[in-house]
Amino acid sequence: MMISSLIIISCKSKNNQAEMAGADEYYTCSMDPQVIENKAGNCPICHMKLIKVKKNNLKAGQIKLSEQQIKLANITYDTLRMQELAKEITLTGKVTVDQNLSEAISARVDGRIEKLAVKNIGDYISKGQLLYEIYSEELNAAQQEFLLSLQKSSTQEFTAAAKNKLLLYGLSESQINQIKISKKVLLSLPVYSSIDGFVNEISVTEGNYVSSGTTLFRLSSLSSLWVEAQVYLPYLSYLKTETEAGFFIPAASEKYFSGKVIFIDPQVQSPERFVLARFQITNPTQQIKPGMLANITLQTKNKKSLALPVDAIIQDSKGANVWVLDSVGLFENKMVITGMQNSRMVEIVNGLKEGDVVVVTGAYLLNSEYVFKRGANPMEAHGEMKGMKM
Repeated sequence: MMISSLIIISCKSKNNQAEMAGADEYYTCSMDPQVIENKAGNCPICHMKLIKVKKNNLKAGQIKLSEQQIKLANITYDTLRMQELAKEITLTGKVTVDQNLSEAISARVDGRIEKLAVKNIGDYISKGQLLYEIYSEELNAAQQEFLLSLQKSSTQEFTAAAKNKLLLYGLSESQINQIKISKKVLLSLPVYSSIDGFVNEISVTEGNYVSSGTTLFRLSSLSSLWVEAQVYLPYLSYLKTETEAGFFIPAASEKYFSGKVIFIDPQVQSPERFVLARFQITNPTQQIKPGMLANITLQTKNKKSLALPVDAIIQDSKGANVWVLDSVGLFENKMVITGMQNSRMVEIVNGLKEGDVVVVTGAYLLNSEYVFKRGANPMEAHGEMKGMKM
């Protein structure tokens, strides 16, 4: 009996020893990694069975990843160095036609529009393309005068004057030669475009009687455009003629365009208290259309400082932090003080030194991995840092 009792006690002792973690081991929960025990059992949170894992010698705020994990997470890093950094001002503008590249096509003579070849706003018109046909008694009389001047009894000066009159009325050399050869008047004169451009105004319909000088069409080239923006007074000091700017036009393309200020309205608009600024941008591929909205970025106060891409900085209620590569696969979380910031870069005032290798993509994934493995926020490894700039 005594022997049996000793055997049972011995077995229990062995079981207890088997359930205890070794000096370099501990038990944790795969679902709640913040649970750490020195013996086997169930998780007090989710009641799953605890698993045994090896201890590491990592300090608080450090995490180690394998080369494969780094590739899968698409973690990249760069060396912290001095860079040109500029404060940015963002404005919203609207694309309009460059009036310097807009041309009105007017009637040269009084007459009736017999045929209108251009009927849709937005159509592209090529140089030499038919615009309209007009019947004009005044023009017919000028053609008769030219035919009379071709008679032998007429002088060369009279013929040249009659021809010049037709040219002023808008006839081309080929049309005048046609009249000369056929010896007949063109009752309905076709009028052709002398420029390339898009139609952005049609002021006439077929059958209308028009007077000399009446605007019939307006054509505009889109190779260069204007962007007009409202600039409020606090930003006005940063704006001067020839100031360069970047433009992002979501409806046109994902790339950035460049342009410059060509005009600043000298008058302040009331009661809104803004000034109209006009920018000019080139549009060689015709991607940008009048009426599109544009985000305009102006850079000011250039200075040289230590800077990182915006994606490298992790911001939360406790401040800003980054992940620094200490050695192969070993990353350490460091708290930083940030300064001036634009849409791409952030100035590092304190917390890092030039030459540090900092994670620029995948910082938030490292944060999540740390929380999963260590069961704590890496920011908890830092003491309070006063004077943090958000």
